Amino acid sequence: MCWCSRSSPTRASTAASPPISRRAELRAKLAGDTLQVERLNIQAGEGSFSASGTLPLRFADGNAKLAWQAKNFGVLERPDMRLIASGEGEAGFDGKRFSLSGELRAERGHFELERERIPKLGEDVVISGEPHATPQEKAPLPVQLNVDLDLGSNLSVRMQGLEGKLTGRINVVTSKEGELRAYGKLTTVNATFYAYGQKLQVDPGVLIFDGPIENPALQVTAWRRNQAVEAGVQLSGTMRAPIVQIVSQPQVSEGERLSWLVLGRAPTDANKADLGLLQAAAGALLARGNSMPLDRRIAQSFGLDEVSFRGTGELQDRVLAFGKRVSDRLYLSYEQGLGTVASNLVKIDYSLSRRWSLRAETGTSSGGGLFYRFSWD
Repeated sequence: MCWCSRSSPTRASTAASPPISRRAELRAKLAGDTLQVERLNIQAGEGSFSASGTLPLRFADGNAKLAWQAKNFGVLERPDMRLIASGEGEAGFDGKRFSLSGELRAERGHFELERERIPKLGEDVVISGEPHATPQEKAPLPVQLNVDLDLGSNLSVRMQGLEGKLTGRINVVTSKEGELRAYGKLTTVNATFYAYGQKLQVDPGVLIFDGPIENPALQVTAWRRNQAVEAGVQLSGTMRAPIVQIVSQPQVSEGERLSWLVLGRAPTDANKADLGLLQAAAGALLARGNSMPLDRRIAQSFGLDEVSFRGTGELQDRVLAFGKRVSDRLYLSYEQGLGTVASNLVKIDYSLSRRWSLRAETGTSSGGGLFYRFSWD
């Protein structure tokens, strides 16, 4: 019989987080050409991982089988990826493929994925003067999986503009051909999606897995709330072939939906050129960085939500407008006329509800009013 133990602290991460003490212990004995693992125990902080079973001395012969159990175990402890999990199951090796089965539950965790990654050339791209590699078929995974993943209620994510909690259950398996498959449903909770300079509320946010793990079906809508017309971006279809639509409550025309989504107001002063810009904006709505239209990048560089021209096509009737949404209900704007007689106006719009709003304005002219909005097809 042999016994060994090792204890070592991890490197310090921050002053606020004390080092996590790790301790490993193994109790095993030889029985012929096998090693009988009576107890393998790894402790990390308040959590532990344990396993027991048999291992062949010549691993290639197979017949390896271990029963494992995790309790509040730190699976990942990176600053951008943290996961504390519990579960139990079995692991083995038959001489050809590894196997892993059981259930794993996330007690708590946080995942951050890079916003932008280094681009890679497609497999069909050929570089002149360099040998062209023949595309190779993906080798099947040498692992047989059948694991139930329960995300629990305390797993947060931050990726590609999405921020919130993720819950649900999926079953991850490998097919006979060794391809990874997933079945189940994941749902966002209290999630927001940052797009086009706006923080949109996700409702609903559902991913349905019924086949290849990288191609779930999408049922996601991100809304701009607390305004007369609540507008949003709706994603349907699948991850490989998503369908993007602009939606609203109540139903209004496409141009008006875009205006409420991008500008947070009705396109009352928008002409065809302005609506054309909004159409172009819609195409880049889900994009980031330099894909954002120039006027929006200029506005954001000054901490604003809007920099635009309003009015008719004649210069004397045009108005340069600057806008800033202070909160979900309060919008502040400044308009400077470009005509022969320059005019200026400061407006404050406050939404009392989806239909009622207050407006006060001062400048070349002053006034105010209570507005009620009703829309129909």
